[in-house]
Amino acid sequence: MPHIDVEILTPFTAKYLEGRSLTPAERAEVLRLAQGFACKDSAAAANVSPETIRARRKRIYRKLDVPGSGELISELLALSLRMLAAGERIEPRPIVPAQPQDAAATSAPTLIAAR
Repeated sequence: MPHIDVEILTPFTAKYLEGRSLTPAERAEVLRLAQGFACKDSAAAANVSPETIRARRKRIYRKLDVPGSGELISELLALSLRMLAAGERIEPRPIVPAQPQDAAATSAPTLIAAR
């Protein structure tokens, strides 16, 4: 399954999680959930067991008061649409290349408020 670019999801997820009492690991898991990672893939990315991811997701759902991943993603999508409707938009921003000798500069979207 293809994953959604994390650079697109990050600003919306950060806004969604404002004021929520999630640990850094739980916040990272919300981002992987929104990207479409299965438990097994998320466990590999976080270097933990799939059981740890399942337990972490249960805690996330309880803390966010959602019954499951579908509802969490639905709330995240609804917030992103409200933000975009309010005039906030995604614009490309330069990313620093991982290797200084890499001349191919790429850009990734970021959220900025319209003026």
